[in-house]
Amino acid sequence: MSIIKREGLPHFVVKKNLQKSGTRGIYFSDVVTEEVLRDVCLKITGQMEFTCEYVDNSYHDPFLDATYNKGRLAILHVEDTVCYISFSEREIGGRNSSVQSVPTAFNLFYLNPYPNKRLFYYFLNVAGNAETAYQRLIYRLMRTIGFTFLNASPSLEQISSPFTSAEDIILNRKVNADRNRSNNSTYLTKGTDGALEVYGKTYGANKYETSLICYALACLRRPEQRIRLYEVLEGNLKELPEASLRVIRKMGGIDVVRTGMTLEKRNYQENKSLRSPLYIYNLLRRLGNKHCALCGCEIPEIIQGAHVWPVSKIKKAPGLTPEQRLEYALDGENGLWLCENHHKLFDENLLSFDQDGSVRLREGLDERYANYIQEITKIQSLPQSMLTKRFLWYLEQRSLSVS
Repeated sequence: MSIIKREGLPHFVVKKNLQKSGTRGIYFSDVVTEEVLRDVCLKITGQMEFTCEYVDNSYHDPFLDATYNKGRLAILHVEDTVCYISFSEREIGGRNSSVQSVPTAFNLFYLNPYPNKRLFYYFLNVAGNAETAYQRLIYRLMRTIGFTFLNASPSLEQISSPFTSAEDIILNRKVNADRNRSNNSTYLTKGTDGALEVYGKTYGANKYETSLICYALACLRRPEQRIRLYEVLEGNLKELPEASLRVIRKMGGIDVVRTGMTLEKRNYQENKSLRSPLYIYNLLRRLGNKHCALCGCEIPEIIQGAHVWPVSKIKKAPGLTPEQRLEYALDGENGLWLCENHHKLFDENLLSFDQDGSVRLREGLDERYANYIQEITKIQSLPQSMLTKRFLWYLEQRSLSVS
């Protein structure tokens, strides 16, 4: 692939139309002005002189398709180097508003086969808090996958260092998720086989966060590490955007597993128990990161999702429609995190819970066994936040099915 030489001066090509420019009357050329481009050119090349083309949707070349401006991008040709520059929003709106263009810009950069290319990010006059815990996570992910920040503040430069390992991302995401669990759309953990697991929504702005996290994990994973992306299918979107999936496949090392109600229904019908990605996702959304409710263990490889009302009992319960059975089996309220040891004790009904959440041992249990269970059960009562009306109903159904 070759590019057109530009008489020695750096040359910008900028799509002037955004996706909704026609209805909103706001054009990318109004935001990324020649003054902004001059600053960009100076920071990249050390030169203030440049040439520029603002082009319409029909324009295309080896680096830009015939469409509106995707990724909030400007392309800068400097001799035989092509620079992709993505620009921030001018205001920080919703939680994901400033993130949406980033994976799109990265997709265009990464999938283009031209070898001599660079990737940059430029902050416009941002209004609002651009350095929240969530934004810092996103900036660190961007740095991890290769973005160079052209004009970050000294404080942002200090707190936006690239991640150093996949485990580093999981730990940072865990801290961030615990602070604001209600807003989470992507969850990171480890499976019982030690594989890194990503549970990500595929609709709306959530897909951008999921894509960005997967790119960073792929960049950092060790050769022996396995990564699984569970696409949580909701709404009308059935999977991540094709461009994102192409990048993930090209990066390698990530197995993509689709999970939705149709797939869960088949899994439920064919298996006595249910090892469901959607159920695990619902537990993560309700309870947060994996941790045993009875001993506090946080080693994710040995933490399992334990049904309060077992799937085998749900299947045998009279008077339920197939849809109700599946709903109960997948409900995050119908479960808790338990380590392998406590999960087995719970499944065998050697221990259970009273309606106030306190641990109850099976009547007539050998004193030696009772003492052992008491010794390993450091937490003798579930937190009040878990004891919702629906959780207690599942606990009642469990008691009825056992008796």
